[in-house]
Amino acid sequence: MQTLFLTAFHSNVFGLGSLGGYCLPVMNCEACAVAWLGCPIGLLGRSLAFHEFPWLVLALVLGIGALVGRLFCGWVCPMGFLQDLLHKVPSRKFRLPRWTATIKYVVLVVTVVGVAWFVGNESSFFYCSFCPTAGMQVVLPTAITDHDWSGVTGRPLKMGLVVAVLVAAVFVDRSFCKVMCPVGAWVALTNRLTPFRIKVDAPACVGCRTCDRRCPMDVPVMRHREPGAGAVNRDTECIECLTCQTVCPAQAVHVLPSGRKEDES
Repeated sequence: MQTLFLTAFHSNVFGLGSLGGYCLPVMNCEACAVAWLGCPIGLLGRSLAFHEFPWLVLALVLGIGALVGRLFCGWVCPMGFLQDLLHKVPSRKFRLPRWTATIKYVVLVVTVVGVAWFVGNESSFFYCSFCPTAGMQVVLPTAITDHDWSGVTGRPLKMGLVVAVLVAAVFVDRSFCKVMCPVGAWVALTNRLTPFRIKVDAPACVGCRTCDRRCPMDVPVMRHREPGAGAVNRDTECIECLTCQTVCPAQAVHVLPSGRKEDES
């Protein structure tokens, strides 16, 4: 599924005209020559730089988030897909402290909203100026095709972050998503609005904690079997990838529609 979305979003090989004014809640640079859609961070920054309220981009990103939460992070985002592939490289694996997940909110508020509003989106402190996604999708491919590496050597911070993100993904599952992604921070709270629930069936759960160990976002899945704990995807870090459902040996994790009282207990 991730391969399908990656191909679909980057099929503009003949430059037929992009949909730059529209975006999805994923990290995908609009400057990529084969991309169809715009970047939500770039669109947000442009509006804020002119002190305009970004109605369209907010409606698109938050509207999609209200329907499906962070599902796009788990199934659609190219950066997420790349990290999933890199994490399969054999190596010792590590987990980040849970508090590091708050860093991405600081990234969103400071380097996107704050800098765009007070300084402008052309500032070297604005997120797009050092975005590793742009480095991977635009700077590196351009350098390779044009045989001109000045764009790489002239952007040490951006390319340094590219290397850091790629290396970190091998050792820490979805490290960029957890710590640095401003789009993930943007849509995280919409997890509480989605019209479906990922629930743990307490009587069926055998307490093996396989779901906890295998969750790419380190969500404490098994904790949600307790009465009153709510659905798994109410956790703002849940990207609704359904790994917990796939790996559960007791088949105790289920996706349910909302609206029933027992779904919330």
